[in-house]
Amino acid sequence: MEIYFIQSPPAGGWVPEARSATEDEVGEGATVKLADVIDVHTHFIPREYLDADDHPEWGARIEDRGGVPWIVHDEGFAYPFHPTFLCEDAKFEDMRKRSIDLSVVSLAPTLFYYWIDAADAVAFARMANDSLAKAVVESGGKLFGLASLPMQDPEGAAIELRRAVEELGMVGAQIGTTMEGDYIDRDRFLPVWEAANELKVPFVLHPYYVGPKSGYEDYYLTNIFVNPMDTAIAASRVIFSGLLDRFPDITLMLVHAGGFLPFQIGRLDHGWKVREEPKHKIDRRPSEYMDRFYLDTITHNDSALRWLIELVGANRVVLGTDLPFDMADEDPVGRLERTAEGTTRARIGAANAADLFGLREKM
Repeated sequence: MEIYFIQSPPAGGWVPEARSATEDEVGEGATVKLADVIDVHTHFIPREYLDADDHPEWGARIEDRGGVPWIVHDEGFAYPFHPTFLCEDAKFEDMRKRSIDLSVVSLAPTLFYYWIDAADAVAFARMANDSLAKAVVESGGKLFGLASLPMQDPEGAAIELRRAVEELGMVGAQIGTTMEGDYIDRDRFLPVWEAANELKVPFVLHPYYVGPKSGYEDYYLTNIFVNPMDTAIAASRVIFSGLLDRFPDITLMLVHAGGFLPFQIGRLDHGWKVREEPKHKIDRRPSEYMDRFYLDTITHNDSALRWLIELVGANRVVLGTDLPFDMADEDPVGRLERTAEGTTRARIGAANAADLFGLREKM
């Protein structure tokens, strides 16, 4: 058995090494090594979802297409059920091939189910969280889990968040950038933010869709363009709404390198300076809130990642893949090696993720 320890990088850079564990530390026969790479953005689908045909309330079906099972949503979106969606052997082998030591796993955003009956959504979230918690335990320390929440029922979502963190051991939660067009800074979602602030667990904001979005149906723009746009809008609203001032213990992670937010943060600052509307609920520049966010490395471009690190700082960037979806970064470790060195690479590769999700305390 291998036990991973995650350490902060030394001032002179990162020099990972393995050593034998003492019996008092982890038990006889174990070895200890440092985790070099933690993937904070990778998705799973519960094995139970393969029985979707038996659950009409989920609004999806499983189709065999050339011997490959596909998930087909009633709203139109379809994608292959890749074996690595299951937190089983195929997932661990894929991690090994990509030089990923640990993964923080979250539900596929196509399964947020904010659009179904609230009671059915609560039941689905509980099933998904129970399934992920079981996979985490069975992974032998390779996986950590993020809770899924039935956000159309904010009180129920707060209850499920507490259960997932306190009983199932989840290290945070993942929610959508909107809930069927209702933005996350609305007062109706305050019970969720109050619970997150009390529990001091981070939230990952992730865009989603399962059907077409008017004006963006062509060229896969719903994913390529609208997803990062949705993230930027949601994060901007979180800033301008004063939510981060009201709840000082909330930390957010933005996927896809924060969408367009980091590249337009100067525009937000300028708008706040010259207009009255952005000042209604905050009394400082939007850029001063950037230290409340972590952003993953999914830029699909080395130069963009270098610029992102320079803009927000090496201590706010975490490695992510978006696997196993087709828009994943297929070589995140290679990209990090090309764009960062020494302490910076070490922080982005693992140490920042350990800080964000409290993983040192979980080991």
